[in-house]
Amino acid sequence: MKLQHAASVTCILYLNNQVFVSLANGELVVYQREAGRFWDPQNFKSVTLGPQGSTITKMVSVGGRLWCGCQNRVLVLSPDTLQLEHTFYVGQDSSRSVACMVDSSLGVWVTLKGSAHVCLYHPDTFEQLAEVDVTPPVHRMLAGSDAIIRQHKAACLRITALLVCEELLWVGTSAGVVLTMPTSPSTVSCPRAPLSPTGLGQGHTGHVRFLAAVQLPDGFNLLCPTPPPPPDTGPEKLPSLEHQDSPRHRGPTSARPKMLVISGGDGYEDFRLSSGGGGSSETVGRDDSTNHLLLWRV
Repeated sequence: MKLQHAASVTCILYLNNQVFVSLANGELVVYQREAGRFWDPQNFKSVTLGPQGSTITKMVSVGGRLWCGCQNRVLVLSPDTLQLEHTFYVGQDSSRSVACMVDSSLGVWVTLKGSAHVCLYHPDTFEQLAEVDVTPPVHRMLAGSDAIIRQHKAACLRITALLVCEELLWVGTSAGVVLTMPTSPSTVSCPRAPLSPTGLGQGHTGHVRFLAAVQLPDGFNLLCPTPPPPPDTGPEKLPSLEHQDSPRHRGPTSARPKMLVISGGDGYEDFRLSSGGGGSSETVGRDDSTNHLLLWRV
């Protein structure tokens, strides 16, 4: 199946047995199907959000409702009727559109393009609960870098990716620094307490292009992802291994699945080496232009 649209596709979201496709011209197209049947591309629904030509940059499902970022506004729609239930502005600059938007147990985190601030909004009252500036922790991570590079990254610093995984907000930046911050309800028990992200020791030389989360299958060894032993040798060794691992290892595994966070970006950089005076001159810059995937076990 190949479907042609009037403008380029910006986001795709599956919700309530429907697929929502947002377009660069501000149109929202919804494909649906009856239970147990194939998708019906002919009988689709369509609605235009905002002024003509205003791109829908992000979509996220929040409590069964559809949140759409269009310019510096967030439009909250019913996924069944496509009726607009609420709208609110993020910031005052209409030239900056919504860049990232993710849902968490605390609320919805939203950031604008070109901004180093991420704002937290209540999912029901739409009240802004907090605003976090990632500039200070990023500057701390870049403290050991070359002065010219540090100044350049600081001058154009912005948030490029957001992800929520295992009660942590992951923030990717244009400086290549990946930050994490707890998102458990106790984090904002005191509304005026500042929220401070923590930088990870390793990251990218350039932009963090995306952040994604993957659940590891049971028994998967991240350090040595080899296939399980043949059936004839398995029974003799598996019981002893299980006995050695229990109960210290098997308990947490059964309670919570193992998650893997993947960051994709330009180059690789160990900020721990930078803070110690820099790495070897032979290796500096070698991987700057090579795309890297960094895997984080949560």
